[in-house]
Amino acid sequence: MQTIYVYCDNQSIIGRAQSNIYNCKSRHIRHIYNTVKYLITNEIISIDYIKSKENIADLLNKSLSRELVYDSLRKMNLKPLKMKDYNDDNHV
Repeated sequence: MQTIYVYCDNQSIIGRAQSNIYNCKSRHIRHIYNTVKYLITNEIISIDYIKSKENIADLLNKSLSRELVYDSLRKMNLKPLKMKDYNDDNHV
């Protein structure tokens, strides 16, 4: 099976995921941590750093400038809605 690459722009989270030290007390978080640790150890997933400006998933969870939105849409092979085509009467 090929490794699945997960890209993250938070180096602290990447370090925590790859660390052997676990200091959380909640049982469900421990279960998730152990699952992620298992996936990384067995090379099923790989968590890699990506600069925030290159992270196309930011479009889905952050407010971005128009240029970054269009750039993310282009990288996802989506066609952006043109402002001149937008009509409030057609929007429900």
